[in-house]
Amino acid sequence: MFQPGPDSAFRRANPLTRLALVAAVAAMLPLWPAPVLLAALAVVLTGGAALGFGRLLAWRMVLLMLPLAIALAVVQGLLVPRGPVAACGPLACYPEGLAYGLRVFARLTLLLGIGLVFVMTTRPSDLARALDGAGVPPSISYLLTAPLALVETVGQEAREVRDSLQLRGFSARGGLRARVRILAAMMNPLARSLITDAPARAEVLEMRGFRAFPRRGLIDPIQDSAAEIRLRRAFLVLALLQLGLAAA
Repeated sequence: MFQPGPDSAFRRANPLTRLALVAAVAAMLPLWPAPVLLAALAVVLTGGAALGFGRLLAWRMVLLMLPLAIALAVVQGLLVPRGPVAACGPLACYPEGLAYGLRVFARLTLLLGIGLVFVMTTRPSDLARALDGAGVPPSISYLLTAPLALVETVGQEAREVRDSLQLRGFSARGGLRARVRILAAMMNPLARSLITDAPARAEVLEMRGFRAFPRRGLIDPIQDSAAEIRLRRAFLVLALLQLGLAAA
């Protein structure tokens, strides 16, 4: 998931500062209307372009959110009764349902966008070091960083399984049917490999004394400054303030 790019203050920032920004943006979702959320999404996409992966970020978001957008428009605008009926071309639709679907779409898209920016600028090892430096217990640190690290491992194993299947005559160049066929053939060996590797990973953690101490010492901790600490606190205060206003 991590994408290298030009050096910038955002990339040099402590991973916890970027995580606090994610929390502040996530707290916007239940409070602000769809136009504000879409404007924030435009800022996120612009930031992704400045960080060097704007096209990849946009492609991933379109790939993930386009099916959801179509489903929300059909279900909320055409199938679920919500408010008065209006004419949408040759179809009868529910404008209130479309507005509700747009609000849900804006929330999920903004959350996905800021989450992708975080994982595409943060190495799991750097996040683990930052959490350890902040005194987070190793079990919680592992819970937060293991999924990010596992994505790379699963991706590499999936590529190896795909290559071995292609050597055995499977091909993904014959259209949708061929892609579905090779994907179905990949599931069994990939799942078996992940299940087989799980005990080995657990043994490695135990050999390293994973839970021997409540905190872990670091040889090369992530550098942190007083200004970043104040900025993180400001992001967290902003997040709590928005959640309080949304609950009021």
